[in-house]
Amino acid sequence: MTTRGSASTAMTDVASDYTSGSAVHHSPKRAFRHWPGRFTSKNKLSNKTTKEKGKCKMPTSFSYWRVYCGLLLCAALSTGANLQNSGLQLLQTIPVPNWTLGKASTDLFGFNPVTRIMYLADRTNHAITVIDTHTNSVVGQMPLAPTTVVNQPLIAIDLQQLVVSDGVNSVLVWDLRTPLGTAPTIYPVPNVPDGMDYDTINQTVYVVNDNAPYNLTGISLTKNMIVSQTPIPFSADLIKFNPRDGKIYIAMEDADHNNASAGIAVFDPATNTMSAPAMYKVGSICPGHGIDIDPISNVAVMGCFQGTSNGNLGVDLATGKFIQFTDVGGTDSIVFNPNLRRFYSGSGLNTATTSGCPATLSGPPFGSLVPVVGVFDAQHPTKSAPARIDGVACTGRGNHIAGVDPITGDVYVPVSQFPADPTSNTTGIAGILLFHDTTRPAQDSGGGSATMLSGGGAASGTVRTRSDGGRRTLLTATITGVAGTSASLTVPTTVANELVHCTVTPNSASATCNDFLLGDPLIGSIMTLAVDQTAVARGTICGGKGNSCHADSGSGDDD
Repeated sequence: MTTRGSASTAMTDVASDYTSGSAVHHSPKRAFRHWPGRFTSKNKLSNKTTKEKGKCKMPTSFSYWRVYCGLLLCAALSTGANLQNSGLQLLQTIPVPNWTLGKASTDLFGFNPVTRIMYLADRTNHAITVIDTHTNSVVGQMPLAPTTVVNQPLIAIDLQQLVVSDGVNSVLVWDLRTPLGTAPTIYPVPNVPDGMDYDTINQTVYVVNDNAPYNLTGISLTKNMIVSQTPIPFSADLIKFNPRDGKIYIAMEDADHNNASAGIAVFDPATNTMSAPAMYKVGSICPGHGIDIDPISNVAVMGCFQGTSNGNLGVDLATGKFIQFTDVGGTDSIVFNPNLRRFYSGSGLNTATTSGCPATLSGPPFGSLVPVVGVFDAQHPTKSAPARIDGVACTGRGNHIAGVDPITGDVYVPVSQFPADPTSNTTGIAGILLFHDTTRPAQDSGGGSATMLSGGGAASGTVRTRSDGGRRTLLTATITGVAGTSASLTVPTTVANELVHCTVTPNSASATCNDFLLGDPLIGSIMTLAVDQTAVARGTICGGKGNSCHADSGSGDDD
């Protein structure tokens, strides 16, 4: 398995190296509001897929049992058969050019829900590999400089910009609306830029670097400049923007001190301040790598990259209490599907054998591993257990990444050998495993919601959404007390954190918002009003059958 951020070679003639080459650009289109009612079954090693129409089947239920381990609550499932009952069905293996058995080195995925394109950091090809999720096939590659150890592609959905951390000393930004072959804008970020996320409130991408001195760098995509650089006390890996409070949550590894201060640090873009050494310090049990957040329950799942105890963590971000999942560890990435409200972990260094999945051939430096995708959720958190494990899917050697299409419920897992074989490294195939999650959407609001916005200032208003009778959700609002020249709404939906731009009328200090969303608002999450890219008001998203949280929630229809 290839770990991230080990390059130190300087780039030369970087501008000419980073042209988009054979990148595929598509005209923006609206994505489906609900994922299709179908499921697909497929033989694991066949390229022939059979589809059956009808509703997706719910996974067979299984019981959970919990045991206390000192101060930690460690969650485990009783048998390997139950663990594999996660709701994930393997559909096919997607071939990738130039990948051969045992030679497929990758890092993170980035998904564009407007075009339904998945971007993969493909280190084998020194490129961004482009996958069309309509057909689940590779349709192109964006070549990078041969010195890159590419880490993460990220999509700023509202701007249709592709942001890439090159794993050397640059962050590259392509405008996907420009003609094919247009060179990217290049921002210098030294010391191996790695994990990134996009703050929709100030339209800024934040990126951490792997090598000391450690910083969190802010790149404004609307101002086209680096706007902040904040020291981080210890090494970090991946980060996540939390729409509930507008802060950046950072998975801390602290590799320089035997993971003593590992945990989750928090950066507030409104004040440019960082918690130190970590707001939620867990220490050596979990060197933080991957992280993602359920914006309804405000629970994060953090991937633990080895550590003194195998097992990912579920962390209540309001209290800091956490649960450890000893059945799944050795994790690099975590990705959240807001439509199903499930987390998926790329756990290629997992050592737990409770899943019953096949192990790899034992060898240095990690010995025998049991690679899996772990499946978790935080839909029903309790004081003692903020999240739970739903099961696993068996994967293969080289798996440390997972990507998700929340519209279809498909999960993508790159591997260099599938299936894992405890006796040989020369059996099986390399490619991207495609799973379909057969669980049903976590909410069925019909698109209707109402959100009362308020804050410490004068800005306020009610935001309503409703279905247009088809597959689109319309958002409308009139905001008063707007003291600025621009206004926008950050709306967590079943597809992504979406950004809606509003029209400001300075004479009346008001703004009107009217646009279609890609998904449905997440009932119970938080919507944020920003004026001049600063949060000024927030409100709980209410509505939907059984989810009303105030009398005005209604159906979300206009009065």
